[in-house]
Amino acid sequence: MKNLYDLIVIGSGPGGYISAIRASQLGLRTAIIEKDQELGGTCLNVGCIPSKSLLDSSKYFSLAKNNYSSHGIFFEKLFFDFGKMMNRKNEIVRNINSGIKYLMKKNKIDLYQGIGSFKTKNILSLKDIKSLQEKKEIQFKYCIISTGSKPLGLSKLNFDIKNRIISSTEALNLTEIPKKLIIIGGGIIGLELGSVFNRLGSKVIIIENMNQIISNMDDSLSQEMRKILEKSSIQIETSLSITNIFKENHEEVSVFAKNHHNGKEVKFIGNYCLLSIGRKPYTKNLELEKIQIKIDEKGFILVDDNLQTSINNIYAIGDVIGGKMLAHKAEEEGLYVAEHIVGQKPNKLNYDLIPSIIYTYPEVSSIGKSENEIKKDKIEYNVGIFPMKILGRARTSGCTDGFLKMISHKKTDDILGVHIIGDHAADMIMEASVAMEFKSSSEDIYRICHPHPTFSEAFKEAALLNFENRSIHM
Repeated sequence: MKNLYDLIVIGSGPGGYISAIRASQLGLRTAIIEKDQELGGTCLNVGCIPSKSLLDSSKYFSLAKNNYSSHGIFFEKLFFDFGKMMNRKNEIVRNINSGIKYLMKKNKIDLYQGIGSFKTKNILSLKDIKSLQEKKEIQFKYCIISTGSKPLGLSKLNFDIKNRIISSTEALNLTEIPKKLIIIGGGIIGLELGSVFNRLGSKVIIIENMNQIISNMDDSLSQEMRKILEKSSIQIETSLSITNIFKENHEEVSVFAKNHHNGKEVKFIGNYCLLSIGRKPYTKNLELEKIQIKIDEKGFILVDDNLQTSINNIYAIGDVIGGKMLAHKAEEEGLYVAEHIVGQKPNKLNYDLIPSIIYTYPEVSSIGKSENEIKKDKIEYNVGIFPMKILGRARTSGCTDGFLKMISHKKTDDILGVHIIGDHAADMIMEASVAMEFKSSSEDIYRICHPHPTFSEAFKEAALLNFENRSIHM
């Protein structure tokens, strides 16, 4: 049997390629199987990186159009080149693709392009992507399944660009700005892509089944985000269930929905309908049933505390096992598994302290428990909310929307949750992450010297509100 590996990783997304690098560093002969042409998975190719590129490009245009005059900066003629924005996005993806390939070569990781299917618990069949014919067998001691997820669809509906019903993948590769874009789903993907096209001139309508957008975050973030988005002319419709979608004509699509409260049906017409209602695990062609790897009713691979599947030499990480579908979660899981395989005792990921971020403008970030969760747990707590508009740095930057909300235990003063909406919220959340990981109290945060003028001063003020119910600047 040729090609015997200590570890083979199926899928080259953030969890997959990072676990492969760490395994190689630890002395394991390692290989990766990837079904797509490029490495990096959803995050790099059709997710995090391209969306953030377009978010940045569209933000700069929006700021130039709406904010720069207050700085004394004027343009005789302001316009954008959508094709150039897309080319920039594609170039960034290509550069990072090249970087990952370099890392594979540097760490002596073998790459196989094709589909990996299990023949036994120690043998994978490498199949041709189109024909599904076997190209070779690969033997391994350990395997990590890191195949990720794909967008969920509505029953009896397919993502089809010709019918103008699309997923985030197609939205990131549109060649035109929709005059009217209907987005089904008010979660992270819906808000981010809605922001992109709204800034570039689309009339955006977001339809959400729940009674609020970003319903998995603290209610205060949802309420503030809705105000900010509606201020930028994004239409938000909540408590609506989709009943039908069909192509109106060669340029339009109709979306029908029923109101949860009064049962009335409403109709929306747009040029495209973007479905962003979640993601499901991608296990196609793995043939898990051949070796009896257990999955749950939704198709997620079941794992134990060490991320081992029901077959003890096969592990699974990232979106394919459920939980928060975030790249940084998959990365940490990949590092853990690689170190666990060689007999180390790495710290297990604290799933309660995984930051969530939305890259709108302003940004949204959250870690720990929401206020509703704390109430359900019947924990006595304090809340400190400090508005960004009071900060000197917020005023100089021109982004005064939002706040920092800190929740601490009433008796122990341990920080239970931090929820931020404001400029640089994505980076600011790490102070909360470190503090909560090391069991800091709100008093600890208040006692630390925070630089002035910065957005981080909101941490100090919110902590003081928690600790002594007072503020210096409010």
